[in-house]
Amino acid sequence: MKTSSKIRQSFCLPFCVAVFAAMALGGCKEEHIARPDPVDMTPEAVGFYCQMNLLEHDGPKAQIHLDGMPAPLFFSQVRDAVAYLHMPEQSHAVVATYVQDMSGARWDAPGSWVEVDAPLYVIGSDALGGMKAPEFVPFTNPDAAEAFVREHGGRIERFSEITAEEALVDASEATESGQEEDIGARLEALSSQKGF
Repeated sequence: MKTSSKIRQSFCLPFCVAVFAAMALGGCKEEHIARPDPVDMTPEAVGFYCQMNLLEHDGPKAQIHLDGMPAPLFFSQVRDAVAYLHMPEQSHAVVATYVQDMSGARWDAPGSWVEVDAPLYVIGSDALGGMKAPEFVPFTNPDAAEAFVREHGGRIERFSEITAEEALVDASEATESGQEEDIGARLEALSSQKGF
């Protein structure tokens, strides 16, 4: 009996240690989702919010890749993508976000795709994006960003410094102000036609 007990102990101890070690290492293992590459825009690419053809709009664009989705969400403006990222609830985890670098590029021919946190952003300039709303203009070259600010105004911020308020509130205030002016003009026109 002693021999059988010793065999069990000599087998059991290393086996148990191996099982516990495997469990411990398995618990420490982080699951990494492969970062997808940016996708080129085609004539079929439409903006997530506007559902309009992106190639028909000037200015830098953005794309967000979501976990489990076969294609990215495209945005006609970088600011729209930043606003999407700041929204409190999303249906899928964000795997990657890319924006078009405007360093050395023209407004009608934006540059190459770069990860969203790589460039500096010019915020508050007179530049309007594809939907004619204020734009966050990305530059990987700091000198190009500074030159843009000298010509178009605004300030430079890193992606991590852009607040939800800048991305969400300012754009909606500008839109609401424009809508109020438009509604006011329409009401005035209707009133004058009706003789009110």
